Amino acid sequence: MIASEREDITMVVPTYDRAAALRANLESALALHDIAEVIVVDDGSTDDTSQACREFHDERLRVIRHPSNRGVAAARNTGIAAANGAWILFGEDDCRFPSDYATVLRAEAGRHSADIIGAPMLHFRGADGEAAAFAAASPRVEKLSMENMSAFPVRAVETPFIPARALVRKSVFDRVSFYEGFPVNGYREETDFFVQAVRAGFRCMLTPATYCYQAGFWGGGQHHSSTLRYEYWTLRNNWRFLRRHAAWLVEHGYIRGAIASQGQFAAARAGIVISGAVRTRARRVSAALSRAS
Repeated sequence: MIASEREDITMVVPTYDRAAALRANLESALALHDIAEVIVVDDGSTDDTSQACREFHDERLRVIRHPSNRGVAAARNTGIAAANGAWILFGEDDCRFPSDYATVLRAEAGRHSADIIGAPMLHFRGADGEAAAFAAASPRVEKLSMENMSAFPVRAVETPFIPARALVRKSVFDRVSFYEGFPVNGYREETDFFVQAVRAGFRCMLTPATYCYQAGFWGGGQHHSSTLRYEYWTLRNNWRFLRRHAAWLVEHGYIRGAIASQGQFAAARAGIVISGAVRTRARRVSAALSRAS
């Protein structure tokens, strides 16, 4: 791979009211090898996101601001339109990466003739230096679905179900864009894009050759609201996604039908909410007992 090919990558990072997350995580994006530019799209933030970005002195960093909040899909589309690279790498303000993340994805795209390639997303609370060992110890699976996109496949696999922090050939956006019709929490906007791309004939893959990860939890952002409100819009947006793609998903064996899939999804989300409430209650009881003692 020649140098111009490696370096012709633009990273797009949408953000909204996440100044603290940017201060903690943007350095990881700027430290990536083979990135020609990093575009942060400030989606109408009301906090000091603009100031947070000015604290990073890197000539590759550009900030574009929406006058008002339009949602993460619109922010991604704005960044894509402004990008100069032949490839777009999507980052997020709460995500960190190994320094060779873009390099490995670009090499994997060439190896597998992929137009889109992603890697598993780790969720762990360890230090940055522990991420590689955690990734190496993560179980490998033979089959992926819409609900386990962060799993490590045994080998690189062709699938539309990949995490959002993917590398995408810019020419894909001549035919496909992020759908801006998933309101409030934007749930399924990235899966919708990858399914659109595969339906349009582009090759989309998930590789176990690298990973990205979240370190910590951050307030703000369009995904953060009350639990019930978040889950309400998660269910609505999942149904909107199914209405757009159910026939294709059924045809390719990914789901049995829209109604059955929505029912299974709702049951799974209810389980998550209930288990979360139980854990929260247990922590509160434990804290109360500790104070009493």
